[in-house]
This record gives sequence, structure tokens and C-alpha cells, in this order.
Amino acid sequence: MARPFLTPDSKKALADAVRAVEAGCSAELVVAVRPWTGSYLHANLIAGILAATATLAVLLWSHWTFSLPWFVIDPLVVGALAGLLVSRTTFTRRALTSVRERRARVETAARATFVERRIHGTSGRTGVLLYVSALEREAAFVVDLGVEALAATDGWKEAVRGIERAVRDGADGTVVAERLRGLGALLSPALVRGADDVDELPNEVC
Repeated sequence: MARPFLTPDSKKALADAVRAVEAGCSAELVVAVRPWTGSYLHANLIAGILAATATLAVLLWSHWTFSLPWFVIDPLVVGALAGLLVSRTTFTRRALTSVRERRARVETAARATFVERRIHGTSGRTGVLLYVSALEREAAFVVDLGVEALAATDGWKEAVRGIERAVRDGADGTVVAERLRGLGALLSPALVRGADDVDELPNEVC
């Protein structure tokens, strides 16, 4: 069973990684973690419909005899219970949702968070957001104008893919924090930290 992404230790590790990266460059790095990004009601409905259909099939072809009301009551009850069970199971909701849909939801939420947390409002336009959604096991980066040139390089893309793979594989926050520190080596030459640099955004996980 995969460990929770956020624990007291991993929250501290992520915050320390943010401080370490910012200590060597003028970037403003923010980490946002959400338990989920979508409700995925369709997964509950799919499970409920399949369970109700299977129950009806059992009633129809069983060698036992059932009175007519059970042909209505049993499928509804079993379907409702299956839908409720799936709503409380992250693995099943993830399995019943396409990778493309999960990715699209996370990317949209990441861009919204970038604006909501005013990461686009730094003085040098050097904001970088890492958005992680635990249910989807997806991570997305959003960068401001001052980081766009670096984000287009192969080195940055490879580093980002490494972090995304770690999240997708079920790694916890401490593993991601170590990989996040690696961004410092890429950011430092491109965004030189000035003597008067001010920490404009919170370092703790939001």
C-alpha cells in the first residue's frame, strides 16, 4: 500500500526543499498539494450500474425463486452500496478514469491555483508552482514569464518528468522533495539571486 503523500515529515522536507532552491536563485517556488482535484462522480455511477446489472442477472438466472419486488429492490441497494464504496476508494476512482482526463483536471487546477495564490504577482515574474494531486497521482508545473525560457530547455523538461514520474509511481513527499532540490541547479544560473532578493511567497506547503 502506498504511503500518504503528505505527512509531517514530508511537509517539512518539501518546505526545506523550497528554501534550499530559493537560497540559490531569484525564483519563488510554491508547492501546493491537494487530496483530489475532481469528484469523479462517473466512477461511482459506473460501479453502481455494473453492480446493479450483475445483481439483476443473478436474480434472473438463479435457480432460486424470488418475488417480483426483489428485482427492483436488490439491484438498487447493491448498486447504491457499490457506488458508495467506490466513492471512498481512491484506487477504484483512479482506475475508472482515463489518464487524459486526470491529467487535464490537474493541469487546469494547477493554472487556477497559480492565479489564486498570486504566484504570478512576484516582482521579477519568477514564480514556479508545483501542484500535486494525491488521488490522481499527478503533478503539474506552472511557471511565470521570467522562467518560461528555462522551462523550454531539455534539462528542465527532464527534471520535471522525473518529479511527475515519482508522483505517478506513488512516491511520498520526501522523495519528491529530494527531486525538487535538483531544480536549484537549473534555476541558479538562469535566475541569479540578488543581494536585495526578498522572499515574497510562503515556503510551506499550501
